[in-house]
Amino acid sequence: MFGIDQKLTAESNLTVLFYNMGGMDTEVSIARYSLYNLTATKTTPYIEILSEASDPELGGSDLDLYIVDLLATKFNSLPERAGKPDVRSDVRAVRRLMKDATNTKEVLSANKAASIKVPELLDYVTLSYSLPREDFEAAAAPWFARVIKPVEEALAKAGLTIEDIDQVELLGGGVRVPKVAEILTSSLGKELSVHLNGDEAMCFGAAFIASNSSTSFKVKQVFLTQHPPHDVYMKISPLNTDDALTEEDQRAEGLGEDEIIKYW
Repeated sequence: MFGIDQKLTAESNLTVLFYNMGGMDTEVSIARYSLYNLTATKTTPYIEILSEASDPELGGSDLDLYIVDLLATKFNSLPERAGKPDVRSDVRAVRRLMKDATNTKEVLSANKAASIKVPELLDYVTLSYSLPREDFEAAAAPWFARVIKPVEEALAKAGLTIEDIDQVELLGGGVRVPKVAEILTSSLGKELSVHLNGDEAMCFGAAFIASNSSTSFKVKQVFLTQHPPHDVYMKISPLNTDDALTEEDQRAEGLGEDEIIKYW
Protein backbone atom coordinates (compact mmCIF):
# COMPACT_ATOMS: atom_id res chain seq x y z
CA MET A 1 0.00 0.00 0.00
CA PHE A 2 3.00 2.31 0.44
CA GLY A 3 3.36 2.86 -3.30
CA ILE A 4 -0.36 2.89 -4.04
CA ASP A 5 -1.37 5.43 -1.41
CA GLN A 6 1.19 8.10 -2.33
CA LYS A 7 -0.36 11.49 -3.10
CA LEU A 8 1.13 12.12 -6.51
CA THR A 9 0.23 14.30 -9.45
CA ALA A 10 0.87 13.79 -13.15
CA GLU A 11 3.70 16.36 -12.97
CA SER A 12 5.44 15.02 -9.85
CA ASN A 13 7.13 11.82 -8.73
CA LEU A 14 8.60 10.45 -5.50
CA THR A 15 12.01 8.80 -5.26
CA VAL A 16 12.47 6.62 -2.17
CA LEU A 17 15.53 4.82 -0.85
CA PHE A 18 14.70 1.68 1.14
CA TYR A 19 17.32 0.51 3.64
CA ASN A 20 16.54 -2.99 4.90
CA MET A 21 18.92 -4.46 7.50
CA GLY A 22 17.95 -7.90 8.75
CA GLY A 23 19.69 -10.37 10.98
CA MET A 24 21.96 -11.78 8.26
CA ASP A 25 22.27 -9.21 5.46
CA THR A 26 21.47 -5.69 4.29
CA GLU A 27 19.58 -4.74 1.14
CA VAL A 28 19.13 -1.29 -0.37
CA SER A 29 16.80 -0.42 -3.22
CA ILE A 30 15.77 2.84 -4.85
CA ALA A 31 12.26 3.14 -6.25
CA ARG A 32 10.54 5.94 -8.13
CA TYR A 33 6.77 6.38 -7.78
CA SER A 34 4.80 8.28 -10.40
CA LEU A 35 1.51 8.23 -12.31
CA TYR A 36 1.05 6.68 -15.74
CA ASN A 37 -1.56 8.16 -18.08
CA LEU A 38 -3.88 5.39 -19.24
CA THR A 39 -6.17 7.87 -20.98
CA ALA A 40 -6.57 11.62 -21.10
CA THR A 41 -8.50 11.51 -17.82
CA LYS A 42 -7.36 8.30 -16.11
CA THR A 43 -4.03 7.55 -14.42
CA THR A 44 -2.61 4.57 -12.53
CA PRO A 45 0.38 4.23 -10.16
CA TYR A 46 3.69 3.40 -11.80
CA ILE A 47 6.60 2.00 -9.79
CA GLU A 48 10.10 1.85 -11.23
CA ILE A 49 12.88 0.05 -9.36
CA LEU A 50 15.91 2.13 -10.31
CA SER A 51 18.62 0.06 -8.59
CA GLU A 52 19.41 -2.51 -5.94
CA ALA A 53 22.49 -3.22 -3.82
CA SER A 54 23.28 -5.49 -0.92
CA ASP A 55 25.86 -6.70 1.54
CA PRO A 56 25.21 -10.39 2.29
CA GLU A 57 27.44 -10.31 5.36
CA LEU A 58 26.18 -7.13 7.03
CA GLY A 59 23.46 -8.20 9.45
CA GLY A 60 22.40 -7.33 12.96
CA SER A 61 23.37 -10.76 14.28
CA ASP A 62 27.02 -9.99 13.49
CA LEU A 63 26.98 -7.44 16.30
CA ASP A 64 26.33 -10.26 18.77
CA LEU A 65 29.78 -11.63 17.95
CA TYR A 66 31.45 -8.36 18.91
CA ILE A 67 29.67 -8.41 22.26
CA VAL A 68 30.66 -12.05 22.81
CA ASP A 69 34.29 -11.08 22.15
CA LEU A 70 34.08 -8.21 24.65
CA LEU A 71 32.54 -10.44 27.31
CA ALA A 72 35.04 -13.22 26.68
CA THR A 73 37.96 -10.80 26.96
CA LYS A 74 36.56 -9.42 30.22
CA PHE A 75 36.04 -12.92 31.63
CA ASN A 76 39.57 -14.03 30.68
CA SER A 77 41.01 -10.97 32.46
CA LEU A 78 39.44 -11.87 35.81
CA PRO A 79 41.99 -12.79 38.52
CA GLU A 80 40.27 -16.15 39.01
CA ARG A 81 41.01 -17.00 35.35
CA ALA A 82 44.73 -16.27 35.45
CA GLY A 83 46.68 -19.01 33.69
CA LYS A 84 43.56 -20.84 32.54
CA PRO A 85 42.40 -21.57 28.95
CA ASP A 86 40.51 -18.97 26.93
CA VAL A 87 36.78 -19.18 27.61
CA ARG A 88 36.24 -19.15 23.84
CA SER A 89 37.56 -22.72 23.72
CA ASP A 90 34.57 -23.98 25.72
CA VAL A 91 31.55 -24.49 23.43
CA ARG A 92 28.99 -24.49 26.23
CA ALA A 93 30.33 -21.24 27.72
CA VAL A 94 30.32 -19.55 24.29
CA ARG A 95 26.69 -20.56 23.76
CA ARG A 96 25.75 -18.92 27.05
CA LEU A 97 27.64 -15.78 26.05
CA MET A 98 25.84 -15.72 22.69
CA LYS A 99 22.49 -15.81 24.46
CA ASP A 100 23.46 -12.95 26.74
CA ALA A 101 24.97 -11.01 23.84
CA THR A 102 21.62 -10.91 22.05
CA ASN A 103 19.89 -9.56 25.14
CA THR A 104 22.70 -7.09 25.73
CA LYS A 105 22.41 -5.71 22.20
CA GLU A 106 18.69 -5.09 22.72
CA VAL A 107 19.37 -3.31 26.04
CA LEU A 108 22.08 -1.14 24.46
CA SER A 109 19.64 -0.11 21.74
CA ALA A 110 17.65 1.78 24.38
CA ASN A 111 20.23 2.47 27.10
CA LYS A 112 23.75 3.84 27.36
CA ALA A 113 25.00 0.79 29.26
CA ALA A 114 23.99 -2.80 29.88
CA SER A 115 24.58 -4.87 32.99
CA ILE A 116 25.56 -8.47 32.33
CA LYS A 117 25.72 -11.28 34.85
CA VAL A 118 26.42 -14.87 33.81
CA PRO A 119 26.47 -17.10 36.92
CA GLU A 120 29.20 -19.74 36.96
CA LEU A 121 30.07 -19.26 33.33
CA LEU A 122 33.06 -21.60 33.54
CA ASP A 123 34.84 -23.38 36.41
CA TYR A 124 32.34 -21.87 38.87
CA VAL A 125 33.49 -18.34 38.01
CA THR A 126 30.71 -15.75 37.50
CA LEU A 127 30.95 -12.96 34.95
CA SER A 128 29.55 -9.65 36.20
CA TYR A 129 30.12 -6.66 33.97
CA SER A 130 28.61 -3.33 32.90
CA LEU A 131 29.15 -2.73 29.19
CA PRO A 132 28.96 0.93 28.03
CA ARG A 133 27.46 1.54 24.62
CA GLU A 134 30.57 3.50 23.64
CA ASP A 135 32.80 0.45 24.21
CA PHE A 136 30.49 -1.70 22.15
CA GLU A 137 30.42 0.80 19.25
CA ALA A 138 34.22 1.15 19.36
CA ALA A 139 34.71 -2.62 19.22
CA ALA A 140 32.28 -2.93 16.28
CA ALA A 141 33.75 0.04 14.37
CA PRO A 142 34.77 -2.10 11.33
CA TRP A 143 31.19 -3.34 11.05
CA PHE A 144 29.67 0.14 11.38
CA ALA A 145 32.05 1.44 8.70
CA ARG A 146 30.23 -0.77 6.16
CA VAL A 147 26.72 0.50 6.97
CA ILE A 148 26.70 3.22 4.30
CA LYS A 149 28.42 1.20 1.54
CA PRO A 150 25.25 -0.42 0.06
CA VAL A 151 23.63 3.03 -0.13
CA GLU A 152 26.55 4.43 -2.08
CA GLU A 153 26.47 1.42 -4.42
CA ALA A 154 22.72 1.75 -5.03
CA LEU A 155 23.02 5.47 -5.79
CA ALA A 156 25.89 4.83 -8.21
CA LYS A 157 23.95 2.13 -10.05
CA ALA A 158 20.92 4.42 -10.40
CA GLY A 159 23.06 7.36 -11.52
CA LEU A 160 21.67 9.48 -8.70
CA THR A 161 22.98 11.56 -5.82
CA ILE A 162 21.51 11.79 -2.37
CA GLU A 163 19.95 15.13 -3.37
CA ASP A 164 17.75 13.19 -5.82
CA ILE A 165 16.26 11.12 -2.97
CA ASP A 166 13.00 12.48 -1.55
CA GLN A 167 12.53 9.99 1.28
CA VAL A 168 14.52 7.34 3.18
CA GLU A 169 12.63 4.35 4.60
CA LEU A 170 14.15 1.98 7.16
CA LEU A 171 13.17 -1.66 7.49
CA GLY A 172 14.41 -4.64 9.47
CA GLY A 173 15.47 -5.25 13.05
CA GLY A 174 19.07 -4.18 12.49
CA VAL A 175 18.12 -0.52 12.10
CA ARG A 176 17.06 -0.44 15.77
CA VAL A 177 20.73 -0.11 16.69
CA PRO A 178 21.16 3.64 17.40
CA LYS A 179 24.58 3.85 15.74
CA VAL A 180 23.14 2.58 12.43
CA ALA A 181 20.52 5.34 12.36
CA GLU A 182 23.16 7.87 13.41
CA ILE A 183 25.47 6.89 10.53
CA LEU A 184 22.67 7.00 7.97
CA THR A 185 21.41 10.37 9.21
CA SER A 186 24.85 11.99 9.19
CA SER A 187 25.82 10.49 5.82
CA LEU A 188 22.56 11.14 3.99
CA GLY A 189 21.55 14.37 5.67
CA LYS A 190 17.89 13.38 5.55
CA GLU A 191 15.22 12.46 8.04
CA LEU A 192 14.77 8.70 8.39
CA SER A 193 11.26 7.25 8.20
CA VAL A 194 9.89 3.98 9.56
CA HIS A 195 6.48 3.29 8.04
CA LEU A 196 6.80 -0.33 6.95
CA ASN A 197 7.05 -3.81 8.38
CA GLY A 198 9.66 -5.48 6.19
CA ASP A 199 8.14 -8.98 6.05
CA GLU A 200 4.61 -7.67 5.57
CA ALA A 201 5.64 -5.20 2.87
CA MET A 202 7.49 -7.82 0.80
CA CYS A 203 4.73 -10.44 1.10
CA PHE A 204 1.92 -8.00 0.33
CA GLY A 205 3.82 -6.35 -2.49
CA ALA A 206 4.66 -9.66 -4.18
CA ALA A 207 1.06 -10.88 -3.87
CA PHE A 208 -0.32 -7.59 -5.18
CA ILE A 209 1.96 -7.47 -8.22
CA ALA A 210 1.19 -11.13 -8.97
CA SER A 211 -2.55 -10.47 -8.79
CA ASN A 212 -2.06 -7.56 -11.20
CA SER A 213 -0.70 -10.06 -13.71
CA SER A 214 -3.70 -12.38 -13.38
CA THR A 215 -7.19 -12.08 -14.83
CA SER A 216 -8.63 -14.00 -11.86
CA PHE A 217 -8.27 -11.08 -9.45
CA LYS A 218 -9.72 -7.59 -9.57
CA VAL A 219 -7.29 -5.20 -7.92
CA LYS A 220 -6.18 -1.67 -8.58
CA GLN A 221 -3.97 -1.63 -11.65
CA VAL A 222 -0.34 -0.82 -10.92
CA PHE A 223 2.56 -0.87 -13.37
CA LEU A 224 5.96 -2.08 -12.21
CA THR A 225 9.29 -1.84 -14.01
CA GLN A 226 12.41 -3.43 -12.60
CA HIS A 227 15.90 -3.14 -14.05
CA PRO A 228 17.70 -6.49 -13.50
CA PRO A 229 21.30 -6.04 -12.35
CA HIS A 230 22.41 -8.80 -14.73
CA ASP A 231 21.81 -9.62 -18.39
CA VAL A 232 18.87 -11.90 -19.13
CA TYR A 233 18.95 -14.32 -22.06
CA MET A 234 16.15 -16.42 -23.52
CA LYS A 235 16.67 -19.54 -25.61
CA ILE A 236 13.88 -20.25 -28.09
CA SER A 237 13.55 -23.54 -29.94
CA PRO A 238 10.77 -24.14 -32.50
CA LEU A 239 8.39 -27.01 -31.74
CA ASN A 240 8.50 -28.06 -35.37
CA THR A 241 11.85 -27.33 -36.97
CA ASP A 242 10.43 -27.98 -40.43
CA ASP A 243 8.05 -25.02 -40.09
CA ALA A 244 10.57 -22.65 -38.48
CA LEU A 245 11.41 -19.59 -40.54
CA THR A 246 15.08 -18.92 -40.99
CA GLU A 247 16.52 -15.47 -40.39
CA GLU A 248 16.69 -14.98 -44.17
CA ASP A 249 12.99 -15.93 -44.54
CA GLN A 250 12.02 -13.43 -41.86
CA ARG A 251 14.02 -10.66 -43.53
CA ALA A 252 12.33 -11.50 -46.82
CA GLU A 253 8.96 -10.98 -45.15
CA GLY A 254 10.02 -7.47 -44.18
CA LEU A 255 10.90 -7.95 -40.51
CA GLY A 256 13.46 -5.61 -39.03
CA GLU A 257 16.60 -6.83 -37.29
CA ASP A 258 15.08 -6.16 -33.86
CA GLU A 259 11.98 -8.20 -34.80
CA ILE A 260 13.72 -11.31 -36.10
CA ILE A 261 13.49 -14.42 -33.92
CA LYS A 262 16.83 -16.17 -33.72
CA TYR A 263 16.99 -19.86 -32.82
CA TRP A 264 19.82 -21.69 -31.09
